[in-house]
Amino acid sequence: MIDQKLMDYFKFDQADLGADENGQFTEKQKERIFKEDKSNRKWSRIGGIVLIFIGAIGLFGAIIAGIGDQDPGFRIGFGIGFGVIWPLIWGGIGVALIKNSFSKHEFKLSKVQGQVNIVRSESYSSEHHTTSVYHELHIGGQEFNVEEDLADVMMQGDEYILYYIADSDEILSTELVSKAK
Repeated sequence: MIDQKLMDYFKFDQADLGADENGQFTEKQKERIFKEDKSNRKWSRIGGIVLIFIGAIGLFGAIIAGIGDQDPGFRIGFGIGFGVIWPLIWGGIGVALIKNSFSKHEFKLSKVQGQVNIVRSESYSSEHHTTSVYHELHIGGQEFNVEEDLADVMMQGDEYILYYIADSDEILSTELVSKAK
């Protein structure tokens, strides 16, 4: 069943749904996916460079601290902590982000069918003493992070088919199969 609310919410049209039902992306979907991927790659590179820079700060800090303090125990401890471990961790994460941004990403269309269960969850950060609220869509054994207002469009217990990008939360199109009894 075609539902205009679903089409507006997930930003798809009849052509997108038809292609998805046949296991294919439309050109419009491909363009959007590649545009988002390009943006994600750009931010991964920027983040990687920032993390490498943070790693280098630790190294230079250890060199400057070692020059300024003649205590061999301090030099060794600070040198290992901020001259070796700090750059390896932050620089390693930065290099991994940059490397991943240059790897080829394959996008595969997946499908799941089942009854909708929208769950409100909370996570508590004891470090910052804050509670974060997030929402998940559970359907056919799959989980998607969603916005709270999805409950205004998809009704709890109704059966839907969702077409999404595998290994992501990106829902491309969906259709109602049946209402809850």
